[in-house]
Amino acid sequence: METERRSSATNRRAKRLPQQAKTHPIVQAKQNQMYLITTLVSSNDQAPINRKLPNELILRIFSFLDVKSLCRCAQTCRAWNVLALDGSNWQRVDLFTFQRDVKAAVIENLSRRCGGFLKELSLKGCENVHDSALRTFTAKCSNIEFLSLYRCKRVTDASCENLGRHCHKLQHLNLENCSAITDRALKYISDGCKNLRYLNISWCDAIQDKGVQNILINCIQLHTLVLRGCEGLTERLFAPVEKHMGNLKNLNMLSCFVNDDTVSNIANGCEGLEYLCLSNCTHISDRSLQLLASKWTSNCPAASFYQTTAFTQLTKGCKKLQRIDMEDCSLITDVTIQALSTNCSTLRELSLSHCDLITDEAVLSLCTKNKEHLQVLELDNCSLLTDTTLSHLRHARVLKRIDLYDCQNISKEAIQRFRHHRPHVEIHAYFAPATPPASHAGNRVGICRCCVIL
Repeated sequence: METERRSSATNRRAKRLPQQAKTHPIVQAKQNQMYLITTLVSSNDQAPINRKLPNELILRIFSFLDVKSLCRCAQTCRAWNVLALDGSNWQRVDLFTFQRDVKAAVIENLSRRCGGFLKELSLKGCENVHDSALRTFTAKCSNIEFLSLYRCKRVTDASCENLGRHCHKLQHLNLENCSAITDRALKYISDGCKNLRYLNISWCDAIQDKGVQNILINCIQLHTLVLRGCEGLTERLFAPVEKHMGNLKNLNMLSCFVNDDTVSNIANGCEGLEYLCLSNCTHISDRSLQLLASKWTSNCPAASFYQTTAFTQLTKGCKKLQRIDMEDCSLITDVTIQALSTNCSTLRELSLSHCDLITDEAVLSLCTKNKEHLQVLELDNCSLLTDTTLSHLRHARVLKRIDLYDCQNISKEAIQRFRHHRPHVEIHAYFAPATPPASHAGNRVGICRCCVIL
């Protein structure tokens, strides 16, 4: 009797299913999906998906997953654990998201698991990683090509010695803020990593001229060198190695000690240079721009505190210029901008912030001659610009962004009209509030300026 009652109850539930599907189709569809998922991804190694799909195909599917997804798949069943943790799925690993939890044991286990498969590893911000973990890593993962140790402050010359000893295929190395490394580290890398193409040693204060020179001499394929804030470098850095700089295309020396002689060495040695940053290098003068203008005819940026004549010479020599930052170049005038727009017809990004002598005529020249290329224009604190500037900017057909912070002669109404005609252009601007009456301002030490973002 008990068996008959159970059978009758099962039949009644089966008869009700079609009616429920008709009454609640969305709920039924979700139930069907959940049944399919839980069936396919069962904890049993004999789940349908494992029986139907060959391991090679599942392995191929896993190759598109990120680190988190692979770890979750590895916990599903024994078969998936083996496939998810296969070294071929771990060729590119970025542990930035887990930086606080990444300790030496994690890197050592990862190294053993991935072995020669690992090509790219980012340990950006993983400050718990130190030399002992990287010793295992360099020995096991000798095929590494991309390595970022950004802000790994416990890394020393010993890790770089192991990189040079084992990782001969290394092409991209970021050591920014690895403050413990010295010239010895760069000597090891230059001796062992001959294929290096990108090196970033920004804010490594213990690095001196000799270390960088070793890199330039031995790593002949190097095309990008980032030296921001390296206070140990001198103005004579490039003088002995001019002939070894021919392949450099990108050079960043922000806040380094650079003078006109340094720029002369760069101009003589880097014939194919496309990007140069000399921001906050206050010991250079107009002579530097004249040197750059006479040597290069490709893309090159500029620095601050130059006069109109030097910039005009630069525009004549660099006709393929695409991006230039002239912020705080307070002595340049409309003549410079007219020369720039005439000679550099492919200009895409231009910063004229705090250029107090620039007027609406300069903007008209830019928008007339660069209307098919100009995308970004920064005009912060250009006090002579008026609403007419926005009328001229309507002609710039591919414009994407305008910065107009503290341009007091440009009105909100003009900006609103421009946005009506060009709604897809991003405009950054603010206006200081009107000065309060004297009777209310007498007890104030200063006046706060509220920002209104348009």
